[in-house]
Amino acid sequence: MTELECLSLMELVDLRSGDPDAAAAAHLARCPRCQALLAELPADIRLPALPPAAFTPQATRAPQPRPERIRTGQLWRAASDDPDWSWVVAIIGRAPDAPEHLLVAPVSEDAQLATDRDLVLDPTTLGYNSFIDISNLGVLLEEQLQEPIATLPRPTAEGLVALYRSTLGALEPPAEVHVGLPVRDRADPRPLAAGGRAEALRALWRPADAEVTDDASLAIVEDEAARAHEDEPQGTVATLLAQRLSGAEAEWDRSTLLETSGIEGSHLDAFLDDRLDLTDKRDLDDLAGVLHTLEVPWEEAQPAVHLTLISGQGGRRESSGPGMPLAARSRPGTSEQDVTDQLYADQSTVDHSEQARAAEIDSYLAELRRRLEDLG
Repeated sequence: MTELECLSLMELVDLRSGDPDAAAAAHLARCPRCQALLAELPADIRLPALPPAAFTPQATRAPQPRPERIRTGQLWRAASDDPDWSWVVAIIGRAPDAPEHLLVAPVSEDAQLATDRDLVLDPTTLGYNSFIDISNLGVLLEEQLQEPIATLPRPTAEGLVALYRSTLGALEPPAEVHVGLPVRDRADPRPLAAGGRAEALRALWRPADAEVTDDASLAIVEDEAARAHEDEPQGTVATLLAQRLSGAEAEWDRSTLLETSGIEGSHLDAFLDDRLDLTDKRDLDDLAGVLHTLEVPWEEAQPAVHLTLISGQGGRRESSGPGMPLAARSRPGTSEQDVTDQLYADQSTVDHSEQARAAEIDSYLAELRRRLEDLG
């Protein structure tokens, strides 16, 4: 012990009480500072009482009884294939042909990361700010449910179902549901955060993925009208791209992808915002270029593109003007598509009916696959 290593008050108290610490006693014998401190110590030292709040245990959530039936709107802690890892999920539905398979949406803690596709929960539901991550839907086995956490109020559970149905294109997003803010531009970090969560959630979906059949369809437990499509994907185009453009193992960034693929930056921004041009299909070449550059297999690309299309806008363009197109002037170098748009301006309408959209979606996917095949 050196002269610079003065004793603490507790060591001085122990020495005064007869503690046989030879090193401390030797230091005290040669240190005027410690001798002075020891001489000034009061005869009776009492530690100040801590405020009552310091001893107040944290509020604990009351255990929830295991329900007799799994229902829409229940929140459960679910196990993954990693025994040390679990996630809170919200129950959406059950597969009628495989009752042990459940359609769920994960619950995430940071409500600031929610978009207008996600359901923001009241803080009293779990005791902290959180949201139901609709963009990262998945399927798990009933045996993965470990512990019931809470049950959403009926209006909130109905909002969950309504948001899910709007994701499938069955109806418009409900206005009365509490959701996050919409994604505004490519600088918004939330789509990349969603892609990061999708990567982490793979461990939760793997047990069911090994058993899901190609023809399995998912049904809403309390509403047979709202069904998931066959081969329901776990992410959209934005999620698919975000997984490859962010994270520690990402091999691409935006500038490198633009330079290598040669696509327009505005189109890439639209893809990252889950906006595809279903009506006029002007983005097909660039979408094919991105998927080809990133080497995304068709089996992974097709469901992501399909979900983005059914969740977005657009339909079938139909002529509504005179039989002959009007004359139009265009600058040299204007594309054929732009010339056509000018000629038929104000002479067409877009059919947004379910049948028209379904036909255009099939056409978009078929043309996208053909262009990918052309790229080799």
